[in-house]
Amino acid sequence: MSRPSGRPTGAGRATGRAPAPGAGAARRRVTTGIVLATTAAVLVSGCSTAAPPAPSDVTSRPGTVEAATTRPTSTDVDPRAWAGARSRAATELLRARAAAADRGDEAGWLAALGDGATSLRTDQSAVLSRMVAMQVGDLHLVTVREVTEPVPAPSGTRVEWDVRASFTYRLRGFDTTPRSFDLDLTFQADPARVQGLSITASSPSGRPQPWDLAGLVVRRSAGSLVLAVGDEARVQEVVRRARTAASRVAAVWGTSRPAVWVSPASDADAARLLGRTPDQLRGVAAATDGPLTPGERAGADRIVLVPGAWSSLRPDGRDVVMTHELTHVTVRASTTRAVPIWLSEGFAELVAYQPIDLPEATAVAPALDRVRSSGLPAALPADADFEPGSGSIAAAYGLSLLALRTVADRYGTQAVVRLYRAAAGGITEPTERLDDREAAVDDALEATVGLSRSALVRQWQARIRDLLR
Repeated sequence: MSRPSGRPTGAGRATGRAPAPGAGAARRRVTTGIVLATTAAVLVSGCSTAAPPAPSDVTSRPGTVEAATTRPTSTDVDPRAWAGARSRAATELLRARAAAADRGDEAGWLAALGDGATSLRTDQSAVLSRMVAMQVGDLHLVTVREVTEPVPAPSGTRVEWDVRASFTYRLRGFDTTPRSFDLDLTFQADPARVQGLSITASSPSGRPQPWDLAGLVVRRSAGSLVLAVGDEARVQEVVRRARTAASRVAAVWGTSRPAVWVSPASDADAARLLGRTPDQLRGVAAATDGPLTPGERAGADRIVLVPGAWSSLRPDGRDVVMTHELTHVTVRASTTRAVPIWLSEGFAELVAYQPIDLPEATAVAPALDRVRSSGLPAALPADADFEPGSGSIAAAYGLSLLALRTVADRYGTQAVVRLYRAAAGGITEPTERLDDREAAVDDALEATVGLSRSALVRQWQARIRDLLR
């Protein structure tokens, strides 16, 4: 979930244009979305958990020909006549190319590119180099869908057509489940010699992958894979703070999930990686993104730092943001049931602020401001309070933190861990209540600390009143 800044400087953002990813000029874009939510704090600017995006409709350019005319004649080959051969040839070529990438075989990777595509070959060589450095493995072609068919043309004429290819991959040593991505590709071939087809353009379809970032630096350790664009000082700072975040999460949860940290050069690059626009990430300092299947543990998350807001933070604020996000990644990798947002975000805040020496009233200032203007809340924050544009996100984060601190102060931090684990799959729920996340929390409260929701709300309200004095 995303976390807006508790102060104006937290909304600062850099601007920039992403380098041309992959190879060739991108001719189409797919807009995708993630759901953002937030935290309040004077120290932090934002965080976000993303859901997998859904591609929108795409408009492609028509197929082209290398001949002087595209007007059908009696000698032209109808595209439908060689559609099957076209599909099989493209599929075979892409499978061979994926296998070459798995081996780190540059010659095999570039073999599919047209001889005259010098710029494309240069770009794709750099892409493969970054993939090898990241240790991309298990690259598999899933589907190939023709987007634009070639125009009718006589045999002996090379024509072009467009496809969208879907792949899955893993980062060796980090991903336990696959991630997917799409490429928009242009193929070229003679209808009479379709096996001689080649790729003349390639670009990410919608969201790029980290290997599409020019200037990417890779730093790998047992606990983190840092993929950063910037000078050595910037890269080392992310490496160092990733280590700090891991120790802080492990101190509370008992372990820390080895994580992939992506630190792009600009907010525009971060937005593309997350399937958003820079404006939609305003004030967000980091976001957790990855596929999540109900009933299964997450295994391929990425934490993307948004440089504008992240750079505006004080050192402690950067540690809070990174610890918060790593808490999400660690919990998602070890639980199987979704919990209410107030519990997931409140817990991430509890872990992130645990070692920070900051007055509680300062840490939750936006929440207290909201109470002063709107009155004491009668219930814990609803999921809708974390929606972008609700105007209540910063307050919802602070109120959620106070709820979890209420439990921790009375029963201990490990009681909160037990509560979370129980609500997120550690207790058996009746079939009719499996989709009721709040009911699961109520059962977990009773089972772990013997506390009812109404009692928790009363104690939470008393804590808020004390902070207002």
